[in-house]
Amino acid sequence: MPSKSLSQANVIERLRLRLEALFSPEALAQTSVNTGVYVFVGLLLFITVVLVPFAGVFDLPETLDQGDTVKGKIERLVEDTTEQTPFGTERTQTFDVRIGDTLRQISYRETVGGSYNLGLEPGDEVLVTVGEGPQGQTFFIADRVRDPSLWLFGLLFAGIVIVVGRFQGFTSLLGMAASLLVILRFIIPGIASGADPVTISLIGAAVILATSLFLSHGVNGKTLTALLGTTASLVVTAVLASLAIDMAHLSGLGDEDSRTLRILTQGAISSEGLLLSAIIIGSLGVLDDVCVAQASAVFELRAANPLLGARDLFSRAMNIGRDHIASTVNTLFLAYTGSALPLLVILSLQTEPLGTLINREFLSTEVLRTLVGSIGIVASVPVTTALAAFVGRSLAGPRGSGAVGVSVAGHSHGHH
Repeated sequence: MPSKSLSQANVIERLRLRLEALFSPEALAQTSVNTGVYVFVGLLLFITVVLVPFAGVFDLPETLDQGDTVKGKIERLVEDTTEQTPFGTERTQTFDVRIGDTLRQISYRETVGGSYNLGLEPGDEVLVTVGEGPQGQTFFIADRVRDPSLWLFGLLFAGIVIVVGRFQGFTSLLGMAASLLVILRFIIPGIASGADPVTISLIGAAVILATSLFLSHGVNGKTLTALLGTTASLVVTAVLASLAIDMAHLSGLGDEDSRTLRILTQGAISSEGLLLSAIIIGSLGVLDDVCVAQASAVFELRAANPLLGARDLFSRAMNIGRDHIASTVNTLFLAYTGSALPLLVILSLQTEPLGTLINREFLSTEVLRTLVGSIGIVASVPVTTALAAFVGRSLAGPRGSGAVGVSVAGHSHGHH
C-alpha cells in the first residue's frame, strides 16, 4: 500500500526533524540558559522564603496578647433577650457552641439595626476567641467562618485560569503562589521586625518580578525586556512616592489600620516607610501587566514584519501603548475609588468644601497614591517599548536577514 508507506515515511521524517531541532546546538544552548535562569530564580525564592525566616533574621516585636481564636459550630439557641439602652435596642443571644469535643454556652450581644451584626442561628460556623479573665477562660464569638466560600471561589478561579490559559495559565498560578509566599514569608515579617520597609519591599518586589515573569512567560527576550522595564518603572515610582510623601508631609497614619499597627508595635515600624512600601507593592502588579503587554506588542510586530527597524517598532508599539495607558490609568483610578468608596460617601456628607477636604491626610494619601501610581504606569510604556525595540532588533540580527528568534515559554521558534 504505497499511500500507507508514504504516510509512515512522512511521520518518521517529521519525527527526525523534530529530534534534530530539539538536540541542535542552538536548542541545547537555549535549554542551558533556561535551566540557569530557573535555578537562579529558585535560589532567590529559597533564600527569601525558606532561609531568611528559618535563620531568624527578622526579630518580630512582641504584640498584645489577644487570645487564641478557634472554630466552633452553633448547635442550639438557648436564650434570646432584648433590652433598651441609651445606645438603642440591645439583643443578647446565648448559644450552645461546639468547639472540638466540648460544648460551651457563649453569649453574643449586638445592637438591633446596628452596622455590624452577624445574624447568627443554629448550624452556623463561627470563630471563637478564647482569652483569660479574672474567673478563668472567657469565650467570645468574633466572626463567621468564611473559608469554605473562599476555597470554592479560589478553586473556580484556578480552574478557569488553567482551562483558558492552559500550561501558561498553570505557570502563572505558580508565579502568583510564589509572590504570595514572598509577601507572607519575607516582606511582612521584614517590615514587622522594624527593618526599613522600603528596602524590604524593593528586595521582595525584585524577587516577585523575576519569579512571576519567568514562570509565566518563559525565558526569552520578551520576558527580559518586561523585567527591565518594570524594574526601571518601579524605581521611578518609588522615587516619586518618596518625594510626594515628603512634600505633602504625610505621616502614614491617615487610616485606622496604620494607627492600630502603630499602637500594637509601639511605634517600632516607620509609618512613612510603610506607606511608601504600600505604594511600591500596589504599583507592582499593574506595572507588570503594562510592561509585559508592551514587550509582547513589540516582539509580535517584529515577528510579523522582520524588516521593521527599531524606530518603526517603537513608533507602532507606542500607538498600542497609548491605548493601554488610557485604559490602565482609568482602571487604576476606579480600583482606588472602589476601595475607598465608603470614605468617599462619608466625605460627601461633610459640610467642608472639596478644596478643604483634600488637605485631610486620609484623602491626600489616596489622591497621591493614585497619581504616583499612574505616573509610574505612563512612564513604563515608553521605557519598556524602547527597551523591547532595542532588544528585538538585537536578537533578530541584521536588517533584512529575515529571521527573528522569539522564545515562548522557554522554546525557541523561528519566523522565516
